[in-house]
Amino acid sequence: MDIKIIALWSFAVFLASVFSAVLTGITLTPKYKGWVRALVWGAGAVIGYGLSFLFYWLDLTNDAFGILGLSAMVCIIAQILYRDTWSTKLAVSLMGCLVGNVATFMLCGTTDSLLAPVLGLIKASPYEIPNLLFFIGIKAFVYLVIGLLYGLLVKKHIHATVEAVGGKMGIFVPPLLISVVGFYVINLVSNNAGIYPNHPLFFPLYLTMCVIFIVEFWMIYYSVTQSAKAMKTEAELSVAANIQQSMLPCIFPAFPERDEFDIYATMDPAKEVGGDFYDFFMVDDTHVAIVVADVSGKGVPAALFMVIGKTLLKDHTEPGKDLGEVFSEVNELLCESNSEGLFITAFEGVLDLATGELRYVNAGHETPFICKKGENFVPHKIKPGFVLAGMEGMKYRAGTLQMEPGDKLFQYTDGVTEATDGNNELYGMARLENILGANASLSPAELLPAVKADIDSFVGSAPQFDDITMLCLEYKERTEGKS
Repeated sequence: MDIKIIALWSFAVFLASVFSAVLTGITLTPKYKGWVRALVWGAGAVIGYGLSFLFYWLDLTNDAFGILGLSAMVCIIAQILYRDTWSTKLAVSLMGCLVGNVATFMLCGTTDSLLAPVLGLIKASPYEIPNLLFFIGIKAFVYLVIGLLYGLLVKKHIHATVEAVGGKMGIFVPPLLISVVGFYVINLVSNNAGIYPNHPLFFPLYLTMCVIFIVEFWMIYYSVTQSAKAMKTEAELSVAANIQQSMLPCIFPAFPERDEFDIYATMDPAKEVGGDFYDFFMVDDTHVAIVVADVSGKGVPAALFMVIGKTLLKDHTEPGKDLGEVFSEVNELLCESNSEGLFITAFEGVLDLATGELRYVNAGHETPFICKKGENFVPHKIKPGFVLAGMEGMKYRAGTLQMEPGDKLFQYTDGVTEATDGNNELYGMARLENILGANASLSPAELLPAVKADIDSFVGSAPQFDDITMLCLEYKERTEGKS
């Protein structure tokens, strides 16, 4: 075989790896200065071309090194010269090789197979010098156009995808690797069958093959994009969940310096972030407030509205202020900032530690349970008002009940009574009353886990569709006589 033919064919195949290296280099984040990268890529180019020449000198129809070996060199050099994660560097370099292969076979090879015979460039063999020069020219033009389009339109999306998954691209490497190897296998089979650019089957075969790989490439990119969005959403939800949990009082005992009362609360979201919330705080030295509420909806919108509602309720609860007035004011403010059409069911109570009087207001929330000392929990029937943020101009009225030392109050959200088992049966008020009665003597910190364990036993493996929030307040002794 003429040495010039081997040199030109080696150069033609070598151009695909140069194109892949360019796509890789303009996508990844440089680790070294430009002259260092140019020196390493240059050395790799010399070695790559030399090895290509050697392998094609041994067998001009064997593309093993031309497709696989040069692709491996691009991947190895990318690992050395750039600072991204190993999986990002491998995925991007494999993607560059895949784009190079698709462009070579679909655009360059098929163009050559159609035009070269018409132009009289292929007479006896596609490895004739005039055809090889024509093929190299086609490649240079196609690679230039695709490279410009990639840099202008595609690169930013690759960067966004890598950033969204935090550089963890390992899951996408196998399909890209299989695609690159697949090109070689198909090319090997066609070469062994004698299907070259002057063969009538060359054009339909490689056109069909490249269309399949373009569809596959699109599917890979689509899966990467969708997975990136999912991972980004998961990360955002994780942050939102941490923020939400940090806003709920979670250190118990909550007021270790106060002997007059004990309080405990839990919130188990159905999703990463939930719409339920609870709160408790000292209004002044002799009044403690509790809040249990449920925002309609789930996810981030409900969590954000929960933050607004929780903040407003606490800010407007002041010593001596009527709770009905508090809810009326909060309702107006929530209606003003409710573009999503959400609403809140809420129960707030303020216990006077000196007298035991509990003033409360209920905005469409659940019926609380009261346990008198030495007795069982029973529902305390109260008429709930309208939900918060549901309608402007609503007026709320506060109620009162008398608590004595040893009494407890249990409040919750509808995720408790509406917990559903595998047969779509609801947990219900009756079962809740029974478990509360069976554990009435327990402290708040012991009572809530007992109730949650019973709910979990009832639900079994059925999915949780609503947040489960519970709060228990025990009035232990009056404030009189405290210094």
